Amino acid sequence: MKNALTLVVLIFTPSMTFAQGTVAFVNGPASLVQRWTSADESSLTPVPVGGGYVQLIAAPKGTPLPAPLGVYEGSSGFVPGYSSLAGFLAANPGWAVPYVDPPGATAPIVHAPGRFNGGTGVIQPLASGGDADYLVLGWTGPYDTYDAAYAADMASPNSSFLGMSAIATTHTGDPTLGTGPELPVPLSSTFQGITLAPAVIPEPTTFLIAALGAVLLLLLLRCG
Repeated sequence: MKNALTLVVLIFTPSMTFAQGTVAFVNGPASLVQRWTSADESSLTPVPVGGGYVQLIAAPKGTPLPAPLGVYEGSSGFVPGYSSLAGFLAANPGWAVPYVDPPGATAPIVHAPGRFNGGTGVIQPLASGGDADYLVLGWTGPYDTYDAAYAADMASPNSSFLGMSAIATTHTGDPTLGTGPELPVPLSSTFQGITLAPAVIPEPTTFLIAALGAVLLLLLLRCG
């Protein structure tokens, strides 16, 4: 019995280990990382070289994203819902930072305004070479993590503009093909760009009103 169990583990472990797909985390001239011109001017300009970072988040195709990082409020800016990347991911099971080297690394704006090249991302668990949904987080400034950018903006408003792209879908390269691994699929063919805007932090009274509204709605539903 022990030998049989060992055989099953040996058979299935490789497939579990290599259940993944690869993408090239890169954008093109038609999908730039752009930012508001200033805290008071919503016209867009590409983020300058060295002026910000982006991070790839991905999941198997069709995975729900019930709690976005934040929402754009028209001419007001971007209202973030989370102060940390860990909190955002915990609220959205199945979504994760793809493996890159070094793990968790973010990609700076390099070579040209609004452009990035973060190398190869390994999305897992994912059917080898399968389809994946992805989004891109971004922020301006010298901060190499979202958490640091958010903290800096809380300490000094408008020191970093934040944003989250729309969800896109991509095929991925299959690194397990017996004839040789497929090349990573460039995201430049599906990524639609991202806008970074001033962070708008609701006043505590806003949170209180929202909470009271939720309680009243719950009471009405129960009474009905």
